[in-house]
Amino acid sequence: MAEISTQYQSKAKLLLQVAAISTAALAVFGIYTFYRNEIWKPSVVIKNVDFANGIADLVVNGKDFVLRGDSEYLISYDWGIKFGSTTTDSKRGYDRIEITKRGKVQKVLR
Repeated sequence: MAEISTQYQSKAKLLLQVAAISTAALAVFGIYTFYRNEIWKPSVVIKNVDFANGIADLVVNGKDFVLRGDSEYLISYDWGIKFGSTTTDSKRGYDRIEITKRGKVQKVLR
């Protein structure tokens, strides 16, 4: 009878250890996800920009990047980058670089 009780205790102890480890891993992943989605922001440095032709040489998070035309480029997780434009007298021209999060403008550069 004591043998059966010891077996159940060792199995229960193992299950509790597995549950504790998986809960800790899930908590760490949740904290990391919260940091990336709510706190972290991309770093963008403008090296050269040609608004007339829609080309910009940038450094995004430490890596060289070329921004071109009307497209919005995903730079990390929910963050993107694109040219912003203003339409006047039926002419459309790029006049700024926009950093977006989930498609909404968060910051305007130049």
